[in-house]
Amino acid sequence: MKKWIRYLLLGVVAYGAFLALTFPAAYAYRLIHEQLNGVQMGGIEGTVWSGSARTLGINGFYLQNVGWEMRFLPLLLGRLELKLDSTDKEFRFSTYAGRTLGGKVYLRGFQGQFPVASLQALTPFSVPAVGGELVFDALDVGLADGKYLEGAGNIFWKEASVTVGSPLELGGFAVELKTEEKEITGILKDTGGPLRAEGVLKLSPEGSYHFSGRFTPRNGEEGELARNLRMLGPPDPAGSYVLEYTGQLPAPVL
Repeated sequence: MKKWIRYLLLGVVAYGAFLALTFPAAYAYRLIHEQLNGVQMGGIEGTVWSGSARTLGINGFYLQNVGWEMRFLPLLLGRLELKLDSTDKEFRFSTYAGRTLGGKVYLRGFQGQFPVASLQALTPFSVPAVGGELVFDALDVGLADGKYLEGAGNIFWKEASVTVGSPLELGGFAVELKTEEKEITGILKDTGGPLRAEGVLKLSPEGSYHFSGRFTPRNGEEGELARNLRMLGPPDPAGSYVLEYTGQLPAPVL
């Protein structure tokens, strides 16, 4: 190949890379927003490679001050991966989000802190009202072909409370997630407070789940917490309330 042709090709590649690195994110959003299925963005700054949005809405759920940065090395390995973060006043998080050539969608190293009441407001379940904060630590999630493939990390419910007539303080709880033999397992424990808790959640790739838990008021059968727990039925001889739930989660939308 003649030297001038090599220089020309190198220039074309360099110019293409320059365009990709500097292509305005706001213009890209205008080009494709109709294909984003309910995703709305406002106050967009920066480029497709690295930028931010003052507001980000996904099917009616809104975040403020969301930033992104495309990662170069995963592209060489056949993955599209973004570093995402939000400094929203309620929903603060940072994570790596990506998609592989095989169609797997994942979150890696998710760190976040959210008010439980604000999350509850996004669901159809408004009773009983709950309080406290959810904290996610080093959470990994993997989804593909409408299946739950991976779950690992820790979730904490701090300063947990529930309102049944009047607010009841529950203490704190922790769930450790891990994936074993294609099944996601969550181990529930309390972190101190009025309610002792232990339980196990099993989630299959197809979304069927089973939860078995045991809850015991630390002050015995006296007090408002124990009286409210009696609505679940009589305690066992050890004074504990055993709960069993089985159900089906909807297939994840990718």
